[in-house]
Amino acid sequence: MKIFKRPEKDSRETRERKPRKGYLTWLFQMFYKPRATLMKVTAEDTSNKLTPMVFISLMVIIAVLIAAPVKTQQLQMGATLPDDFQYWSEQQQQQYLQAQENQTSPIFMIVFPALQGIIGYLFFSLLMASILYLVLTLAGSRAPRLKIGNLVAWAMVPFGLRELVKFIVVGSSRKLIENPGLSNLVDAEAAGFSAYLRGVLGSIDIYWLVFVIFLIIGAIHLTNLKKGKAITHTIIAVLIMLALQGIPSLLVSLLGGLEAGGAGFYF
Repeated sequence: MKIFKRPEKDSRETRERKPRKGYLTWLFQMFYKPRATLMKVTAEDTSNKLTPMVFISLMVIIAVLIAAPVKTQQLQMGATLPDDFQYWSEQQQQQYLQAQENQTSPIFMIVFPALQGIIGYLFFSLLMASILYLVLTLAGSRAPRLKIGNLVAWAMVPFGLRELVKFIVVGSSRKLIENPGLSNLVDAEAAGFSAYLRGVLGSIDIYWLVFVIFLIIGAIHLTNLKKGKAITHTIIAVLIMLALQGIPSLLVSLLGGLEAGGAGFYF
């Protein structure tokens, strides 16, 4: 009588397919041993980008929470009635006052900015991963799209640090950050191409540069392309993404100066 042994669930092959644990530790390791951490990130065959995106989202929320009372105070201090307010009908006056009150409500001060910032970073992650995957594939890489997506998400960890710094700066100074990145090189009232350029420059800061460095480190390891080729094509993908980030500022200027910009993802 033959006895069939039940295959072990934790065979070597199965264990290799299981995602590694300790993702929270990787968040800290990204800043003092990024190469080793990115090698772990790109070695996995499953999606592991939830942890960095949750981290960034939490930092966006705390940055919004500290900025909300500062925004409310600025609106209340700067609230003035139009010169011809007394000539408006009672209904128009009520609508105006209601609109002013709505601007300081938690929905406008907290919920919408938080959603805008989180969705902005998520959209950035998806678009950047798609662009990087396409550019590297055209360069001869056979890296899977899933691993490219993991790389982009973990390379974005410095953006979470950006939000934490915003929380500290706004909380200590009680002033909002009105000129992110290098945007102060272009006048805030700029229009047309200058407005577009301001949007591009607003995305460039030390955290963006660290993000690019992390992308390059991961791409060199993941794609198996020659080092120079991997660096060149990663930078091309980054420049394409950077060019796209100036478009919202251009649209805002064309629409008459409506405010734009997320809680952390600089449009």
